[in-house]
Amino acid sequence: MSNHNDAVGMSGLGDWTPGAQEAERFREDLYLRIVATAETMARILDGRAETVLSSLRKAAANGILHEDREAVEMEAVSDCVEHLRFTYNWAHVMLTTRMVDALKTWSAHLVDFQPKAKSSDKGTPSCARRAAEIRRLGAEFAVRFTIEFSKCPNGDSFLEGMVIARNKIVHNGAMAWQAASNPDTIVVEGTEEWSPWKCDREFVAEFREYVDSANRITVTEELFKANAERTMAFITWVGEHIDSFVQLVTKPSAGGSPS
Repeated sequence: MSNHNDAVGMSGLGDWTPGAQEAERFREDLYLRIVATAETMARILDGRAETVLSSLRKAAANGILHEDREAVEMEAVSDCVEHLRFTYNWAHVMLTTRMVDALKTWSAHLVDFQPKAKSSDKGTPSCARRAAEIRRLGAEFAVRFTIEFSKCPNGDSFLEGMVIARNKIVHNGAMAWQAASNPDTIVVEGTEEWSPWKCDREFVAEFREYVDSANRITVTEELFKANAERTMAFITWVGEHIDSFVQLVTKPSAGGSPS
């Protein structure tokens, strides 16, 4: 990292814009990969479901629709709906992970300018650390770079829900259960911590938009797209303040970071 910064220094630190560079990489990953893949899969699944329904409507109109056939075909439609749910849950995991990765990238890139404080939560269970991941990053950016996430024009209240929902999709089988003691293991029926009847009521109450009537984590198309836009705006805003911080520490006379 120091060699990288030395090279940057030789070419002129004023030209180094790690905030804008990472924000642009994030934009490409979001729209060209995550969103594009989700939308492509959604079109395929919607098309399959519509083909089946159209066939059923024609059969009904011609008076040749049998109950057994209808049941089989409607099961295929249900499969498409469930696959669509999986698609947007997957896209949510990718979006959230990429957002956290962008923040961690900035944290690592600027370690020579502003070293990170030693972590004081090494003894905390990994589940608790993951649930508080975005809060820890927020505290770090506030201390190291004087960047307070809550001052983002679009706010930052949506970030924690995104992270917790992602963790439940990955580690709790996309169910709104209480957090397992060890999120690195796949929950298996019969183990001590497996208790699907224990709904995470605090999460459901605070982030109801992520939970369906069966207490499953279900990221709808509308919610995913809203999160994508809010996250893009957030990353862009943080990136601008990161670049202002770099200018501040390399050119003290340039003034402070923007509000």
